Amino acid sequence: MQNVCPITDKRIDEKVSRLNAFFTVIFVALFVAFDFWGGLVFLMVDFMIRGFIDSKYSPICQLNKWLGKYFNLPKKLINAGPKIFAAQVGLVLTIVSLIAYAFGCGVFCIIIAGMLGVFSFLESAFGYCVACKLYPFIRRN
Repeated sequence: MQNVCPITDKRIDEKVSRLNAFFTVIFVALFVAFDFWGGLVFLMVDFMIRGFIDSKYSPICQLNKWLGKYFNLPKKLINAGPKIFAAQVGLVLTIVSLIAYAFGCGVFCIIIAGMLGVFSFLESAFGYCVACKLYPFIRRN
């Protein structure tokens, strides 16, 4: 019996998802190293698109789909539901970090952005999605 996702029956390419996480790590690193808050704003918008609209409109997803085709990366389709949830978690972490930044709470801002960076690194490098592991407990039927 196949496990059915309560959010969507969509499937996405795991390679694209891991590349999305890689670019999140890049933007978070730029923020932490160079105070590039515009990167967090870009991530916030992209997470909003991926988490609540459709990933086909996400600039990061579009770039990574193109990279996958350009480098002829093999597709591995996975359930999109946990990744949608992960984008929603990424959106929350990004918003909290930006609010902390706006109010001058630098240490808290860096901690939250750092959590997003670590979670994204785990996904990108090892295919380990922290939000996806929490997903079944939070989105029970």
